Amino acid sequence: MAQQVRAPLSVYMLADHLDATLAAGEDLMARGGDWRALAETPCEPTDFIVQQRAVAEEVRSLELMLVARILKARTHASSLAECDDRFRAIAKLFVSGTAILLDAVEESGDARVTDFDTADGIVAYIRSRGLIAPDAPAVRVPSDLTIDDNFLVAKRIALGPLLDMAAAFLDALDMQYDLFGGDAPATSNALAADFEDGEHARLN
Repeated sequence: MAQQVRAPLSVYMLADHLDATLAAGEDLMARGGDWRALAETPCEPTDFIVQQRAVAEEVRSLELMLVARILKARTHASSLAECDDRFRAIAKLFVSGTAILLDAVEESGDARVTDFDTADGIVAYIRSRGLIAPDAPAVRVPSDLTIDDNFLVAKRIALGPLLDMAAAFLDALDMQYDLFGGDAPATSNALAADFEDGEHARLN
């Protein structure tokens, strides 16, 4: 409890955004399963189009939510690095590893250019997220709609490594500040090493 009292506010804010990021990632994968199941279930073409559009919009919303949470986490990670030297290395790794998502802010806020180029097509969205090949004209089989670690969040970073970075950072915060009632000791070198493994996976 004493450790929790001494924890800076940025720790709790950061932990909340990281936890929400992981939840959004899990929900993304779950909606991908729903999308695939919809494609596997025979139904009227008109009904399928309407239902698929609804699922696709939910996927987009979850993706935007995930990006927003990551961007907020970056801000609090920077604040934590300034007030706790033990997290300076891992915070900088997290901020640099997710910097690519900054380019997605303007695009996500105003999608008119993309919608004009693609006619707001679902296939274009699926293609841009790496679910089908860049030159694939359409979804060939329902399994193409599987959202897994390879899903390209905002067309820029794979979902799996992104969630790994968030989970590693959250675990580091818990180990140091006992946020979830654990009592394992933490060392900055060990935490940074674990985080670098996730960053290496992202780059590869």
